[in-house]
Amino acid sequence: MAASFQGFRSLVENSPDAISLINPEGRILYGSASTAKIFGYRPEEMVGRSCLDLMHPEDREPSTRALKAVLAEPKGPCQWNLRVRHKDGNYRWIESTVTNLLLELEVRAIVLHQRDIQARKASELENQRRAEELASSNLRLEEFAHQVAHDLREPLLTVSLYAQLLLRKTKLEPEAQKMAETIVNGATGMATLVESLLSFADTGRPDALQWVDLELAAAAAMQNLAISVEASGATVSIDRLPVVRGSEIHLVRIFQNLIGNALKYRGERPIEISVNGERRGPSWVIRVEDNGVGVTAENRTRIFAPFVRLAHKEVPGTGLGLAVCKKLVEGQGGTIWVESKLGSGSAFCFTIAAEQEDSLIARISRSSVV
Repeated sequence: MAASFQGFRSLVENSPDAISLINPEGRILYGSASTAKIFGYRPEEMVGRSCLDLMHPEDREPSTRALKAVLAEPKGPCQWNLRVRHKDGNYRWIESTVTNLLLELEVRAIVLHQRDIQARKASELENQRRAEELASSNLRLEEFAHQVAHDLREPLLTVSLYAQLLLRKTKLEPEAQKMAETIVNGATGMATLVESLLSFADTGRPDALQWVDLELAAAAAMQNLAISVEASGATVSIDRLPVVRGSEIHLVRIFQNLIGNALKYRGERPIEISVNGERRGPSWVIRVEDNGVGVTAENRTRIFAPFVRLAHKEVPGTGLGLAVCKKLVEGQGGTIWVESKLGSGSAFCFTIAAEQEDSLIARISRSSVV
C-alpha cells in the first residue's frame, strides 16, 4: 500500500494542513507530517486508529453521517466543523473536508483534509457571547426605561393638574402667573417625553408577522396625521407599494413617524411628500421623500440616535421619532438611512424583505374580499 501512496505523498507532505487517508470503516491508513503540529500525534501514532475515536462524543454521530454520505455519493467533497482531541487531552475545533477517492488508482482511500480553526472558532464564540451580552444589556435598559417612565407619569400628571387648577381658580400676580404657566408647560413637555420613552421601550417587543399591504399601512398613517397634513397644506402622494410580511402596527408607525417628520422639518416651499417603493434584490426599498430643509452629511447617522434633535426649540418633538423607526425597521430585519442634500429635501429609506410569493396574488385576494 505504501507504493500506491507515493504520488499522493509528494502533494501533501509539505501542506500546513493535516491530510489523512482512511478506509471505508474510518480507520487511518496514512497521516501527513502536519498531523503532529495540529493534533500532537506523530503520523505513525495515528495509523490503525479509528478517526472517530479522536472526535468529541457530541460530534461522532454527525461525522459518521458525513462519512456515510461521502461513501454513498463519491462526487464532490463534504465539509463540516468538529472538535478533535489533541494529544494533550484538550479538544480543538477542526474544519474537516472528506473526499471519496476509493476509485482513484493512486490513492484508493478516503481523503480527510483537516485544518485547525480553533482561533477562528474562539473568535466566533466570543463575538456570539458579546452579542448575547449586548442583547441582554439592551433588554435590561429597555425594562429600566419603561419602569422609570411609568413611575414618572403619575407625579407629572399631578404637578400639571394642580398647576392648571392654580391658574384657573386663583387670581395671581403677573409674575406668579408666568411662573405657573412655566410649570404647566414644563410638566406637559416632560409628560410628552415620558410617553415617548414608554413608546420607545415598547418598540422591539416581538410582534406576530402577517401579510401587510404597505399602501394600506401608509394610508392608515396618513389618516392618523390628517389634522397635521391639512394644517400644513402638504401634498402627499403614495405610489404603488408591495405586500410584505411584517408587523402591521409597526409599519404604520414607521410611515407615521417619517411622514410626520417631513411635515415638521419643512422649508419655505409648499410641502411635497412622496412615498414609493423599489425592488432591489431580495428586499424592497421604501422611500419617504420630501422637499424640506434637508440633513447635513455629518448628521445623517446621528439623527437616528435617541434624543438627537437638530431643529430649533419651536419645532415640537422629543428626538425619539427616528430612533423608534430605526428600532422597528431593524426588528423586522431591515435597515434604515437617509439620503439628503441640505436645503433640497430628504429621502428616508428603509428595507423590508421581499417574500417568494407574488404580491399581485395577495392584492387580488385582498380586492376580492373588499
